Amino acid sequence: MPSDPIKSLLSRTMVLREPKRRLATFGATRINYHLISAVDELPNRTRLREGTVVAQRPQILTPSAFVERFQGFGDEAAEFARWISTSYRDLLRGLEYNFRNQGLSARVLSEDPRLVADRMLADFDARDAADRTVIRCPDGAWSLALMKFTLDEAARSFPGHVRDLERRGMFSPDRGEGARRRREVEALLDAARRDRALAEALGRKLREYGLFEEYEDRFLSLF
Repeated sequence: MPSDPIKSLLSRTMVLREPKRRLATFGATRINYHLISAVDELPNRTRLREGTVVAQRPQILTPSAFVERFQGFGDEAAEFARWISTSYRDLLRGLEYNFRNQGLSARVLSEDPRLVADRMLADFDARDAADRTVIRCPDGAWSLALMKFTLDEAARSFPGHVRDLERRGMFSPDRGEGARRRREVEALLDAARRDRALAEALGRKLREYGLFEEYEDRFLSLF
């Protein structure tokens, strides 16, 4: 798909509600999305797609193909990814972000898209649903809209992630001791997966090294 049609589709895409919290630095983040589209050639019909984007905790960037960082975003995701990578090259070179789209469902509502959007926004605001996002987009461009939104969230979170990692010395020229400790923790983590009796020793080591927050999700997953 050439770039001009993609730009045209993006110009017709609008994020009506962003999640209130940015992506986490040391854990996975779940964003529940609601994509609202007019159904082509059917007036007063809305296609509602819902699911969850899981953003894994960012890593210091390692070489990998950009198109492999998105899973479950539809058949055209690879081509969209190749196009959109030019706009986010600096972000993707600094830290590695990986995203997974899961639990996608779709249904058609006998209602105008604007009314559906207004009702959902009022409901989420009333419940202060911090992890909900609402996006209006062309029906055939839902995966592009979702991918761009996901990368925009990463871009907004990026400065905070860099600060958090700098405070832990992750960008320091001398990372030898930190790297050694993380290798030790990774080895203990692998061993604890095989023998849960080692989880207590792993927990002590994480606290001793000041790494518990960074590894908290993976540590708790043992249980």
